[in-house]
Amino acid sequence: MHAESYLNVPEKSGIRGDAIVTILTGTVRGHVTTARSVRKLRKNLDFLLYLILFLHSLVHAGSPSYDPPTPDPPEVDPVPIRPRFDWRLRAISREKAKPDKKRKHKRRIAPQQTVLQEHEPYYHTVHRYSEHFNGLLDAEIAAEEAVLHQRLSTWSTERLSEEGYCLTDMTAFWLEEKHFGRRTATFTRGPGVQLPENRFESGTQVLVSRIDPLKDEPAKGSLISRTPLQLKVSFPDQVEFDSVELDGAWRLDLGHSSLVHNRMREAISHLHRNVRSQEAVMATDREEILNGTHLRDVVLRGKDQGDMDENVETSGVFRDNQLIYSWAKRYMRPNPVVVEGDPVIDGLNATQVRAMAQMIGERFSLVQGPPGTGKTKTIIETIKLLKVHFETPQPILVCTYTNVAVDNLVEGFVAAGVKPIRVAFGGKTRASLEPYTYEYKMQNHPLYPQAEQVSETIKQLEGEVKDTSIRAKELAKKVNDGRTGLAQRLDGMLTAIAKREDRIQAKKAHWYAMTQQMTKDVLGEADVICTTCLTAASRVLEATDFPVVFLDEASMSTEPASLVPLMKGSRHVALIGDHKQLPPVIVSQIAKSNQLDRSLFERLIVEGIVPSIMLDIQYRMHPAISAFPSLEFYGTSLLDGTVDSGGNILSRLAPPNSQHLTKDGNGDRPSVVFLDHAGEESSKDRSRVNWNEAHIVASVVEDLLLTNPELTGDDIGIIAPYAAQISLLTRLFNVNARYRQRFEVVLGEHRAMQIRDIEIKTVDGFEGREKEIIIFSTVRNNAGGHIGFLADRGRLNVGLTRAKRGLFIVGSISTLRMGRSVETAKEETGAVAWRNFAQYLVKEGRVSRIGGMKLQQAIYGHLRAARRDPPLLDSGVVETRI
Repeated sequence: MHAESYLNVPEKSGIRGDAIVTILTGTVRGHVTTARSVRKLRKNLDFLLYLILFLHSLVHAGSPSYDPPTPDPPEVDPVPIRPRFDWRLRAISREKAKPDKKRKHKRRIAPQQTVLQEHEPYYHTVHRYSEHFNGLLDAEIAAEEAVLHQRLSTWSTERLSEEGYCLTDMTAFWLEEKHFGRRTATFTRGPGVQLPENRFESGTQVLVSRIDPLKDEPAKGSLISRTPLQLKVSFPDQVEFDSVELDGAWRLDLGHSSLVHNRMREAISHLHRNVRSQEAVMATDREEILNGTHLRDVVLRGKDQGDMDENVETSGVFRDNQLIYSWAKRYMRPNPVVVEGDPVIDGLNATQVRAMAQMIGERFSLVQGPPGTGKTKTIIETIKLLKVHFETPQPILVCTYTNVAVDNLVEGFVAAGVKPIRVAFGGKTRASLEPYTYEYKMQNHPLYPQAEQVSETIKQLEGEVKDTSIRAKELAKKVNDGRTGLAQRLDGMLTAIAKREDRIQAKKAHWYAMTQQMTKDVLGEADVICTTCLTAASRVLEATDFPVVFLDEASMSTEPASLVPLMKGSRHVALIGDHKQLPPVIVSQIAKSNQLDRSLFERLIVEGIVPSIMLDIQYRMHPAISAFPSLEFYGTSLLDGTVDSGGNILSRLAPPNSQHLTKDGNGDRPSVVFLDHAGEESSKDRSRVNWNEAHIVASVVEDLLLTNPELTGDDIGIIAPYAAQISLLTRLFNVNARYRQRFEVVLGEHRAMQIRDIEIKTVDGFEGREKEIIIFSTVRNNAGGHIGFLADRGRLNVGLTRAKRGLFIVGSISTLRMGRSVETAKEETGAVAWRNFAQYLVKEGRVSRIGGMKLQQAIYGHLRAARRDPPLLDSGVVETRI
């Protein structure tokens, strides 16, 4: 906003606004060379302008010659006299730290519950949109509940435990400290006893019962942290369970939470809200919490063209700061206009810089980041530019789909000199990032000791009320029995209870005010707030608004989930993702068929209305690994940044030594190989498993660790599409005594211990990850060529693009060349991709047939060499069970 906009000077006053601006700015024109001097000038200018207006109002107050103009009728969406966010100011986070300085904050109040009326634009579109997605969320909840109930009612306790869905014989004790006001219990198998392999992850719902959650009434808690020895579970206010003594054995079952869907529903409902009217409430001491978005037209544009305004301003919030906006407009061009004084951006290619400029210059933008193209680095550098160089005010909200991705961003921000706050309630945060968490910052706030003292006083008073209430109940029984002289004493006790309860309420109000002050300080002093999409709806984040939002992994999030971080007053948003990789995970077939598994990112990029750009240079993979993904998924537009100026492949990507990677005539070893075998698949618990393939995978790992001293277990990842195969491989590497003994014989005890560091996950578990070596167990091996769940283009893309130096695919080339899957059109496109890949491997000579003596040598060769006697596995025949 320019200075002239502040000068709402009546024409009859005799004072010309443009004259004032000319006088005040003319003396310094030509001398402003830095962003800081511009900010200082603007700050002084604002003060002088307001002073002039104040004096002007005093001169004309009560004057008969002053005839105020007739006010214009109010607009449908009233705009505040002065906007809530001034993008010319300097960020608080960039000011020199003053620990004792107490900042003044406006009191945050709930917004008025005004909703769209039938005569207003978007009413019918929002109504249809809400009905559509709420119906799909209902279907998804029903499907999740059915899966949970089916599992609990048909599986035995032994099977639930074996598959990691259940932990039995757990002991527990209450912790002294609460977790954000919730009581927390620790569950263990006993001192020093390690928990078995399980699926319990931080943030998941836990059903706690004595024997059976379907027969008992289970307590529902949230897993807030886990170690190999214990789980910590927090519980909401549940009087029945809170008063239970935790002695005895407990059973924990993996549940599902409705909180996720409730937050999505709430976000959808906020599309009815008018954010402009919320911002228009002007007061010196309070402001409304913003519920909704200024970008409703973008979200709904593809749903109904009738409500759309073709003249909507596409530039974002930074247009009010000409220094920033000028840079963005210039660098959005393929050949940017460079001006002296522009920030130097090192380590990014031209496309990444253009993506930065687009995210800054456009009110809504999409950045597609194929594997290895540095989308995380691009996000970090964009926010560093805004916060460290331009020092823009107001914290930026950065969300991702997974906690792992949030942690990666936080690490990157710290390294770049950006000040992040990590918000993760019930989520998993790396120990190394603790100093950047919201909890840590709150505990180190100057007011924290006082808040803790107030909290202890509340606990003490509540204890006194509880004790007095017990005694009062006993006394009341005696009074009812007709015993005289006790009524007055009872009355005194009841009066004491009432007084203490009044004190408790007063103390709670005091504690709440203090924690709100602390939260506003903590968030206000950050450059960027990092959390997951769904945690963005946390009450803690209501302490501030987020007009600028960056959403990473946007293609993995359902459309309703993507709305959650946008409904906090957003007016400038960038979505970063890749719809060619993993889609959102959906259980309900009804929801899938109605495209709940299509992200907002994918819908907008397909519609082609929102500005978008694709990062086109990958820096992760050996060119031979990236060749097919570039061809199949990106139309050869994904280029390799892993070669030097002379066209030579970088030495760090040299393929590993392996008996399966045979050198060619030039002495070069390939980085991709398909190990083709004849071991058939089998069914297990509605999943698929391939025992022979598991043995081959184990032999590949053994061979790699034996012949590549520089490789560690942490450098190797194993991917399989089926949970049963993951379970089998995990037991084989981490539990099976015969294989443990074998690895020690072949590799030596120290080297064999590194086997534990190998990550074994589904394709989904490796999204956003990379390893030096990837071994992909495809599992499917049948005469009919049926590949079922494997037929997913996005999962194939992810599975093939995690490796840097070496990619080993294990499976049946004939099965994949037939590639049959006819359940849905989407799965058919996945089957086509697998057929194309199989044909590509054959054409490139990358298929190695493993059978007969070659199979025996692959599996037992190193063991024979190490022992010089018959192999550990009897009879020389590949086992089919472990």
